Amino acid sequence: MKRFGIIAALFLMLLGYSNKVSAQFFQDEPNMKGKITTGGGFAFGLNFHTLNLAIAPQVGYRILSPWEVGIRGIYNLNCNFAYRRYYHYIGFSPYTNCQIFRGLFIHAEYENLYGFARLNQESAGGEWYRSVFVGGGIRSTSYGGGYFIMLLYNLSWDYNKFQTDWLYPYGSPLVIRVGFCF
Repeated sequence: MKRFGIIAALFLMLLGYSNKVSAQFFQDEPNMKGKITTGGGFAFGLNFHTLNLAIAPQVGYRILSPWEVGIRGIYNLNCNFAYRRYYHYIGFSPYTNCQIFRGLFIHAEYENLYGFARLNQESAGGEWYRSVFVGGGIRSTSYGGGYFIMLLYNLSWDYNKFQTDWLYPYGSPLVIRVGFCF
């Protein structure tokens, strides 16, 4: 119950910062081109010994005005130059989201991610990771483009697997995503 309270408090803080959002419900488009959405996210992090690079393009289709389904591609690279460890994650994630009120939406997705590593220039094997994410967010759109911020909870996150599997892709069940949409 405490975890739910923390998630709700973070979500309400996010809404407080976004009170000037001018997003409205998507208008119904008569042709297929107006119902296709594109976008995604990317990340870049660099410090003294590590590099993190992530690219996640997505494409979706608005079945109804507020309801969208789609697929997201994923590539994530983590490099630790001091130990010569390179972790690659590649996969896809079908998703659905539904706008509930003026830019607020709920989101669910099923992620299939293959992780493999290279240690000291040699392959160290790989493994499939499957995760189910649920959560919500806020989207601001204007003039055909915009951004979104999501707070998701990984229902498949396992603390024991995180402690024993050095290739496990998530260090926490909470995931914050920021991206763009067109």
